[in-house]
Amino acid sequence: MDLSSDARLGARPLAERVAIMRQEIDRVADRLSALDPARLDEPAIGDWTVREVVAHMAVVPEFYTDGIVRGAAGDSSGGGHPTQAGTGRGESAAEGIRKGAVALARKVDDVIGRFRRSAEGLADALSGDEADLSYPCYHPGGLLPANRFLVLFLKELGLHEWDMFEALEPPCVMERWGADAAFQALEEEIASGSLRWVTDPGRNPEAVTIRVTTTGAVVGERDLILNPDWTRLVAADETRPVDGRLHIDAGDFTLGCSGRLDLLAAVTDGRAEGDLDAVRVLARTKNAAAPQKTRNTSG
Repeated sequence: MDLSSDARLGARPLAERVAIMRQEIDRVADRLSALDPARLDEPAIGDWTVREVVAHMAVVPEFYTDGIVRGAAGDSSGGGHPTQAGTGRGESAAEGIRKGAVALARKVDDVIGRFRRSAEGLADALSGDEADLSYPCYHPGGLLPANRFLVLFLKELGLHEWDMFEALEPPCVMERWGADAAFQALEEEIASGSLRWVTDPGRNPEAVTIRVTTTGAVVGERDLILNPDWTRLVAADETRPVDGRLHIDAGDFTLGCSGRLDLLAAVTDGRAEGDLDAVRVLARTKNAAAPQKTRNTSG
């Protein structure tokens, strides 16, 4: 099993994707365990502490595993969750997500161990044949095939690792698999990884198309289409008129789409290259799904 090849996450068989997931769980848990325990109470982003982010990282795989287990039994209702599948948005979910993380952070002493066990439990639930993991499962962002929770988990892990270590050991970059998974979630519009989850197209009265060229974990061109009613990342079409261009690292692009990285500042400071007017339109569509933090883009 060659996990070092250039193949993207979505192009690999399930066994390799699960192996990558386990590798990333161990890497992040070990990185956190190497910290002085007192550093867990230092700020991450916004008004979260590192401990609270780790607690959230423990809650997420437990939530996903519960949905997979219910889905396998034919129940995709959400088990009493108040949000109907497909109606959730980052802005409306933010308060409940924060409360759950704070509660667990206060309750559990070994929050890193809890994260590792919860994440490994999800990896176990995702192990098996691809065809056996195609049944629909609940997520507030929409019903998903069970195997798509692997993409969402790696997306969450990559973004939240950045949330913590951009504060603790700046500057930080999105690791390969987190960036790849977050990009795949944008492309496939997967629940909380979709642009629909983190943008409010109604804040943009004009239709704008940005030709996005990415490097790093995902290399290529895509068209980011911002309409008053929807926002999507689609395959680049040379016959489609574009209003601006953006050349950026794929991990930085996902950080910008999630609200973590100030894309305007990245272009101004030279971390990315692009048309400021077009990037400004994207910035207007962002909602409060993630606390914004301007990354030091000068290094």
